[in-house]
Amino acid sequence: MLNRWGGWLVLISLALATTWLVRSLDDDLSKQTESSAQVSDYTFKNFKSTQMDEHGRLKNQLIAETMIHYPDRNATLTAPYMVFYKEAQPTWTVRAELAEVSPDGNQVWLIGNTILGQQQKTMEIISRDVWVQLDSEQAETIAPTTLISNYGKTHSIGMRVFLSTERVDLLSHVRGHYVLP
Repeated sequence: MLNRWGGWLVLISLALATTWLVRSLDDDLSKQTESSAQVSDYTFKNFKSTQMDEHGRLKNQLIAETMIHYPDRNATLTAPYMVFYKEAQPTWTVRAELAEVSPDGNQVWLIGNTILGQQQKTMEIISRDVWVQLDSEQAETIAPTTLISNYGKTHSIGMRVFLSTERVDLLSHVRGHYVLP
């Protein structure tokens, strides 16, 4: 009787060991696949990209400490700095902690604290997690936003900035404190 149970115990033990081994190999293979997808194909230090308009005039520049490019994924930028131009004059600057750029280069997701500065009107917009569409020159966020100018300070939840027309839309819960000049 003990011999019969011993055989069954050996078979069950082998089945459990085989199942564990197969699952372990599957986990290892999936980890290798995930890690290989994380491998960059090139990296730049002191990255700078310049975009021109249809007349050959400066439209915008994107500068970063590093850019890490991944095949078929967003590129990652550290300390991104953007400058938008109108008739060869800088109109807006944008700084953030990190950024991701779409594979086609038309969309930039500014991650973390973000500061947009308007050059001529000395206005600064402080927010976080801002999405910038380079082709339409539009920036927006749903995060809390503070607009600071010579005339006061305004707070809102979310904002949309039309960089080419210099229009700022504050989306909701807008409140401010203004001082007459």
